[in-house]
Amino acid sequence: MRKNAVLAKLRAGQPTYGLWLGTGSTLLAEEAAHAGLDWALIDTQHGYWSNETILSTLQILSHTETVPLARVAENDPALIGRLLDTGAFGVVVPMVNTREDAQRAVASVRYPPQGSRSAGGSRLQQFGSDYFLAANPEIFLAVMIETVQALGKAEEILSVPGIDCCFIGPTDLALDMGTFGQPSDRHTAAIQSLVDICKRLGMPLGIYCPTLENVHQRTAQGFQFMNVGSDMSLFQRGLNEVKQELPGLIRP
Repeated sequence: MRKNAVLAKLRAGQPTYGLWLGTGSTLLAEEAAHAGLDWALIDTQHGYWSNETILSTLQILSHTETVPLARVAENDPALIGRLLDTGAFGVVVPMVNTREDAQRAVASVRYPPQGSRSAGGSRLQQFGSDYFLAANPEIFLAVMIETVQALGKAEEILSVPGIDCCFIGPTDLALDMGTFGQPSDRHTAAIQSLVDICKRLGMPLGIYCPTLENVHQRTAQGFQFMNVGSDMSLFQRGLNEVKQELPGLIRP
């Protein structure tokens, strides 16, 4: 079976960098596939994707060295299984708040006896005739810690066998803490507590990074799974550069 280069780097203690894809554009996904990043992630929770564009994007990514990943809309075995059967080499699962939620995510991603994923998907044979037997250690699973409830149960959640990465959702965590849109020592301390827990457990840690400055900061902090932006944020960044260069021609 084709090896998962992202998991290999994470297990070796190395950082990985990727791009968040939310616009539903296969053209932008193709650009991302050839950008030389470690991974590209299709966001089916908050992005604008149809089943057809998900399939097309996974086909595009699978012919490059960029590892195809997806954020599932919710912690649902059918949704997770469908993304994996279409060709995703891993999923990020949102709103994992309890140990039971984590166990459900693991079961959805792993074939028996480690889980309960159903065998199917005609595309999978393209990744190796032994896919059903060899997939379990090659499929990436990140669970999102993004609520106060999950924060309080983080060590219990992350101790569930079969999880490859703790992914922090900083915005939802700030909303749940009531600190969104303002500097907060509590929010900073909450993230640091997750860093400490993951170091203690030997668990790779990821986080959504809104800026390149933030990417450098999180890398120095020990994070291993970070986006360098999203397809939309990079487009907006380019527009802002145009506004700065041509202030008299662009409306404020």
